[in-house]
Formats: sequence, C-alpha cells, structure tokens
Amino acid sequence: MANATHALTQGDTRRRFKDRLARLSVTGGGIAVLLALLLIFFYLAYVVFPLFKSPSVELDGTFDLGFESPAVQLGMDDNNQLGFRYSDNGFLSVFSLEGEGGMVVREQLAKSSTSFYASQAYAGVSAYGLKDGTVSFQRLRFLSHYAEGKRTITPDIQRLDTVKLSNGLPVSSLSFALRQKDRVIAGIAGYWLNIVIERDGNEVLHAAVPTSPDANVLIAPRGRKLFEMVSNKLNVYSISDRRIDLRESVDIELVTGAMPVSMTLLAGGHSLMVRLDDGRLTQWFDVVKSGERSLTMVREFDTQDGYLAVEPHRNVFANLTPDGELTLWHAPSETQDSFELPAIAGQIDTLGFSPRADRLLVEKSKTLTLVDVDNAHPDVNIRSLWNRIWYEGYGEPDFVWQSTSGSESFEGKLSVVPVVFGTIKVAAYALLFAIPLAVGGAIYTAYFMPSGLRKVVKPTIEIMEALPTVILGFLAGLWLAPIVENHLPAVFLIFVAMPASFLLTAIVWSSLPRSIRKMLPPGGHLFVLVPLILILGYLAFQLGPWVETAFMGGDSRVFVTDVLGVNFDQRNAIVVGLAMGFAVIPTIFTIAEDAIFSVPSHLTNGSLALGATHWQTLTRVVLLTASPGIFSAVMMGLGRAVGETMIVLMATGNTPLMEWNPFEGLRTLSANIAVEMPESEVGSSHYRVLFLTAFILFSFTFLFNTVAEFVRQQLREKYRAL
Repeated sequence: MANATHALTQGDTRRRFKDRLARLSVTGGGIAVLLALLLIFFYLAYVVFPLFKSPSVELDGTFDLGFESPAVQLGMDDNNQLGFRYSDNGFLSVFSLEGEGGMVVREQLAKSSTSFYASQAYAGVSAYGLKDGTVSFQRLRFLSHYAEGKRTITPDIQRLDTVKLSNGLPVSSLSFALRQKDRVIAGIAGYWLNIVIERDGNEVLHAAVPTSPDANVLIAPRGRKLFEMVSNKLNVYSISDRRIDLRESVDIELVTGAMPVSMTLLAGGHSLMVRLDDGRLTQWFDVVKSGERSLTMVREFDTQDGYLAVEPHRNVFANLTPDGELTLWHAPSETQDSFELPAIAGQIDTLGFSPRADRLLVEKSKTLTLVDVDNAHPDVNIRSLWNRIWYEGYGEPDFVWQSTSGSESFEGKLSVVPVVFGTIKVAAYALLFAIPLAVGGAIYTAYFMPSGLRKVVKPTIEIMEALPTVILGFLAGLWLAPIVENHLPAVFLIFVAMPASFLLTAIVWSSLPRSIRKMLPPGGHLFVLVPLILILGYLAFQLGPWVETAFMGGDSRVFVTDVLGVNFDQRNAIVVGLAMGFAVIPTIFTIAEDAIFSVPSHLTNGSLALGATHWQTLTRVVLLTASPGIFSAVMMGLGRAVGETMIVLMATGNTPLMEWNPFEGLRTLSANIAVEMPESEVGSSHYRVLFLTAFILFSFTFLFNTVAEFVRQQLREKYRAL
C-alpha cells in the first residue's frame, strides 16, 4: 500500500509540491515559535543582567587649587560640572570639574568659625558655629542658564540670618533640621547642649541641657529626634515644641565592646552609623520593643579605620582607608565591593558623594581627586532578592516587597520572595478547588454520561474557557468577596456538606433495590444531584446565622480576627481560589476528558467481560491508561493559574504577604508586573527587578511544561502494556 501511494505521488507534481510546502510550513512554524521563545528569554536576560553587574571605580582627575585650610565638606552640583568646598575657617570655594578645572568663586562666609554642619552632602542650606556662640546660615544654589543652545551653570551664594545659640561660648558641635515652617538648631557650647526651635522667624523654645564639651550632637532630618554622643554613651532626646526629653541612653561600649568615635546619618535619617575606635562601623535604628521605640544596633560592618561618606538618596556608604582601599557598602543587605586605589593612599581629609552618587570627591593634603563610580543597582543582589533583610522600621528581618512610598527618604525593598510565594499560594488554592471538580467531571462525562448528554455538557464547559477573566475578576472582587465576608459560616458549611452529602447519597443509592435504580433513565443522576446541590446551598445559608450566633459569638469576622488570631481581608485567598478555580476548570476538564474518552474501548470491554465492575475498570484500567493526559491537564491548569493576571489583580487585594492564611490577600508575579510596570522608571532597579519577576514567571512556565512532558512520557511508557 505504501509503495502504491508512493507510486501515485511520483507522477503528481502538484501533490508533491503541496506535501513539501506543508512540511516546510509546519517545520518553519515550529522553528519560529522556538525562536520567539528564545528571543523572549534572551531579552528578559538582557534587561535583568545589569542588576548583577559588579560596580566599578576609576580615577578621573586631580585638582590642586592651593587651598590653605582643611575642608569640612565637599560636594558637587547635580550635573557634576561644578564642585564646592567648605573650609574650617569659613570659606566657600566653588570650582570647575571639567577640563583642567579652576576656581570659579571663593567667598568667606564666617569669621572665627568653630564648627560646621550641613544636613545633606549637596548644595543647600549649611551653617557655621562661631566663637561668640552664634550660628550663621547660608544657602548655596546652582542656577542653569541657556544661551545659544549652550547651558551654563553658575553658583548663587546667599547669606541667611544668624541665630544666637549661647551666651558668648564657642559652638564646638553643631546640627540643625529644617521643617516646613520650623528650624531646629542644636549645638554644644561649653558644658551645655543648647536647643533652639524657631517658627516663622520667631523663637519658640530655647532649652539647655548639661553635657560635656567633647560631646557631639546630631539632629534627625524631621527635627523630632536628637542624638548626643558623650564618651561611651549615646543619648537619644525627643524634641517637641515645648520641651526636650531624654528618651533613652545607650552604652555603646557595653553593646559593641569598643568606644564610639563619630556618628553620621544614612540617607533619610532613619539609621545612625557609629564609628568605633577599632575601625568597625555599626548601624542603629529604632525598633519597637514592648510597645516603645528603642535604639537598637542592627548590624555591624567589619571595616578598617578610614573616612566615611554616605550617599544622599540610598542606604549606601563608602569607606576610604589611608592605604587607598575604597569599600562600597549597601547597608540593608550588608554587601560590599572593595577597590584598591593606591594613587590616593594617605591620610584622607574629606570625602563626598555627588547628588547622583556617580562620583566621589576626595581631598588629601588639600589636593582634590575626582573618582568616577559606577554602582547603578547596589540595592539589588542575591541576598536582598531571596533572603530576609532587616529594614528600617521593622522589628526583625523579613521578606519585603515595597517598591514605592510617599516619603522622599525611601529606598525600595525588592524581595521577590513574597510575590513568588503569592503565585504559589494562589495556584495551590485554585487547584485545590478546581482539580476535584474538573477531573471528577471529566471522569463522569467521558465514562458514565450518555453520549447524547455528553454532546451538550462538554461544549458548554469548554465554552467557559472563552469567558474573559476580567469578568471573573470583576465578579469575584465586587460580588463574591462581600458574600464570602458576610456569609462565612455558610460558605464553610457548603464546603463540608457537599462532599459528605454526595458520599451519603451514593451509599444510599447503591443500597436501593435494582428495580428502583433502573427507574431513572441514563444520565438521570443529574435529576438527583442538581436539586441536592440547590437544597444544600439553601440550607447552608439558612443555618449560617445560627452557626455564627451559637459558635462564633454572633460575628464570624470578629471571631476569626480576635479568637483565632488571624487577619481577615475581604479580598482573600478563598475568594481568588474560587474565582481562579472557575477559570482553570475548563482547561483541566477538556484535556482530562479527552484523555479518558480516548481510552480504547476494547480495554474497557475486555475488563468488563472478565467480570470487573465499572468502578474497578475505571480505577484499574481507564485512569491508568489516561493518566498521562490527566497529569498533563493538571499541569496545564497549574500553568494557567500561575500566569493568570486579571483575576488576581482584582480579587486579591494585591498585598505581598508571606502567610498561608486563607483569609489574607496576596500578590502574584503577573499581577505585580501589571500593577507596577506602568509606574516604574525605565532603567531603574525597580524596572529591572520587574523584568526579573517576568523572567521567573517565564521560567516557572517552562519548568512546569518540561516536568509535565517528562512525567507524561514516563507514565505512557509505564502503562503502555495496557
């Protein structure tokens, strides 16, 4: 027959051409699909790769401008064209960082200065503490001018007011904080810590606290908290408009085993960095203990003694040692990158970041060195993505996804664990609801249901797959979620009563005389089960209020939160499991039903002819033969649940939590991408981490399909003998 067919096709050129065209089309289509998948894979990897690129540091130039006195602060403008330098004798110098450099302006802002403070390492308001006990304020701005298509940046220096802090005693340590209408100033003058609060130019509070002349003082940016370092003690004061109170006193030496030397604030002012006399750095921030905030040492960094500089917008700091070793640390994840810079080895006077943290300005022996820094994504690494991190404001290390905030002093917390967990959780709850119904329905439809009824039921369930998931999500969020919340006992009664009633009905039905059972036509079981389902649903909603009153104190939600001690969100895993289950059921049902229906009839007929019952034939022949298809159906349903977006977007509350609690919400990988991608800045860490989550989702789908195909082949080989 094969030879005859070959002989026939040999003489038909058009048929051979069509066969070849079809073969090439199918092959080309398959290759195109594979290429498309590879392109998606490599594009995702291309966007994600910069996250894990190691930082780089490179010397850019040296400036010797003939400074006479040491600097107390270095900085640059936003465009890295001009640098500025405050000296300890009250001079402000602005110089060019381009070409050969050169002095732009040099102006004396204060005479007889004894201290200096600026709340930020870039242009803005700064202050000098003077010998006569006053504090002089000044502002530095950089103005841009455009002429003939060229931009020119010029410094604008403004002398502001002077504040009397003490009566004739020099200010040895100074700090201040600017709020909307207030200005909080603190300084050490003699044996007194002086605090002044001004509002609209009028003095609201002037307080003095006994201290040591060698003490250092630092005010948090919001002006509500003050740190005072006296010998081995770190005193924390709470500041209000009416008074200043000592909140707590911490013995640094007792906690760390070393004496504190200096302190500075990380970006945002929530964390305090304390340098110890053995070179180590320690990070401290408030942790709630027994209902009260307590300054706690969270972590320490094993560094050598050197000069410390912090980035203005990220929790990153640099430590430069006298032997030229520059170390960049990301404080929350405790990751470091070290670089050897022998060209700037020696005693460092001052170190400062640019506003964009892409340059460092180093002063050594009154000579300035510009260092280019490429550290685009320090907040993203393997540890921050997959490990517990102790973030500011948290009581303990945790997995946290929080990419945005209303506060400017915020650094993203980009752990992917909560969204991966949410994806697994929603898939588990969806399959827990869908697999029994879908596989059970497929078994009944393919094996027990009459063919006439099957022709109606099967297309009806399959057409459910065409229902837009946004409709299911809309109904789940606005209709189903309130029903579950208001009738929680009834919902649980239905889940318990349905299987028990079906089992009881089956036992009763099988015990009835054969003559009675034959009274029902083929497929007549539905006339028994459908009314039973409706009656059970009605009884559950009627008994729900009684159960709620008798066993839950009259309020099921209060019972869940107060008695069981678990949180209850209206849009929770139960709601999304039900909605997602309805979306997944058609996929599992269709593939499983086709697999069961495709079992050769001679296998079932042979089993029945040998005396096996229909149930024995089903469990020992049909299901084993169809197991590869059933497993593939379940894996396809799992892939659908993992990749679903609109239902979880509208019905889960989108809270990235790490709890199996069915009453709490969740956030999945797909929903996270849909919610946050439109708001992310292109090229930012947030943007690239979202692509990383897409890569993880893509990998999940690939893994599930690979496992499904492998297991399917194994099952097919195992039960081929049937």
